[in-house]
Amino acid sequence: MLFSTILAAASLASSALALPSLTERQTATTCLTKPEATTLVGIYQQLIANYSDTLATQYCSEDFADYSDSINTFLNQPLGGATFATKKIFMDAQELNPPFPLVVDSIDAVDCTFITLRWHATFGEAMKPSKGITVLELTKATGAWQIKLIDTEFNALTWLLDMGGSYIWEGSTYSPTGVTAAPATP
Repeated sequence: MLFSTILAAASLASSALALPSLTERQTATTCLTKPEATTLVGIYQQLIANYSDTLATQYCSEDFADYSDSINTFLNQPLGGATFATKKIFMDAQELNPPFPLVVDSIDAVDCTFITLRWHATFGEAMKPSKGITVLELTKATGAWQIKLIDTEFNALTWLLDMGGSYIWEGSTYSPTGVTAAPATP
């Protein structure tokens, strides 16, 4: 029994020694630099707020997907699922969106293949700032950095007002022109 315990421990130790260290694995895999991350955030900003097919073709990977429950609520799609499951669906949807001012407030994290950023957009009828957080997953499968995944959430109710929509909350109606209280009940 003792022999098998010692043998198992020695086997585990020798296999751990054979594994490359975290630093060696990161060096073997290409990781984003901060200047590359800044450039890619600018590309994301254009893809979302000033779309062009040329940009999407070049910078969205072939296995691209976009997730956003904020957008899924507008599209009446199930929460938690892909908003735009393919590059083609994303491109077709973005082509319909008019340009708007998306301001990147900060790039909060840059990891080997991930970027996290905060942004806001103020536009439309209500001119209220809708704040959002986006995580980008990137790939260098083709030799150049491309966006593989966009995962974004934002204040969808403010966005709705900016688009000219309205909503009712606890008896008050919120619209681009302001809040209207419901008449008091006797």
